[in-house]
Amino acid sequence: MSYSRRLSWAAIQLLLALPAGCAEGGWRSWAFWPSQTEPDTTQYSKYGPSSSQRIAEIRTLATGAAGTPDDAERISSELARRIQSERDAIVRAEIIRSIAAYPTTTATAVLKGGLQDSNTEVRIASCQALGKRQSPESVAALSGALSSDTDIDVRLAAARALGRSGDPAAVAALGVALEDSDPAMQICAVESLREVTHENFGNDVNAWRQYVQRGQPPKDESIAGKARDLFR
Repeated sequence: MSYSRRLSWAAIQLLLALPAGCAEGGWRSWAFWPSQTEPDTTQYSKYGPSSSQRIAEIRTLATGAAGTPDDAERISSELARRIQSERDAIVRAEIIRSIAAYPTTTATAVLKGGLQDSNTEVRIASCQALGKRQSPESVAALSGALSSDTDIDVRLAAARALGRSGDPAAVAALGVALEDSDPAMQICAVESLREVTHENFGNDVNAWRQYVQRGQPPKDESIAGKARDLFR
């Protein structure tokens, strides 16, 4: 694992050092490798499971009974452990999508760590998952990705996720995105601002800029707009 990857998961490792809860048996006694997903144990011992087998195991793990907070934390902890040692980006992205279903502190740490992954698709998956969590912590993480990621597709995913967050705190970050030189980013920021604010100034980037700066709808300077103002 590269130095940057080690840094990315440092927070997760700290979380995993905490007790996983008081569920009977704890996570250490749980069977992480269901027998039905082990078609050839000889191959497992020789080469380890293939990427497709690991994905199948992750899906089985993530869809296991998680009716209690202890169950959710147990599954989150195991998925967090797997992503730290997983070399295949496709599998890491699947872990991100799977762990997103659990509202645990560990899961949130994994999703935030995924924003620092070396692979674009993993970072995009993390953006999409964080947008569904609708929390100030997620908005802050997405705002950081929107402003700092070097890949336009990741930044677009972060902008879309901020729109889905429904949090007014996303307005400031989306307002900065309006200044991007890429028209695709400007339009994406406009669409997300429309979702967050429930305002609608069409695709008029300047009108949205005014709204973000003033915190209120821009004044209609047209003749028709001035005429309406006379009768208010």
